Amino acid sequence: MSERQGAGPYLIVLVGAACGLALVLSGATPVVGVPLMGAFFMLGALCRLILPDRRAGLLAVRNKTVDVITLGVIGAMLIFGGLILLVPREWIIG
Repeated sequence: MSERQGAGPYLIVLVGAACGLALVLSGATPVVGVPLMGAFFMLGALCRLILPDRRAGLLAVRNKTVDVITLGVIGAMLIFGGLILLVPREWIIG
């Protein structure tokens, strides 16, 4: 049996990100799809933080700290980037 097993957490993140991307590509507003992708990246960071290395499967790329920070920052940036679209343009430009 493989030393790294458990592709479940990776598949959850992959399917969630694909659903968010499919929403955006199908014409839904990015305010819905992009934060959805970010939420699944944050879920991946949480899974990587909680699960041991052998159960994290394909989410375990480097050491746990680097993986959690990377997934968390990408997730937070996607959530922020999607929700910033709700801010009126006049507030940003002046």
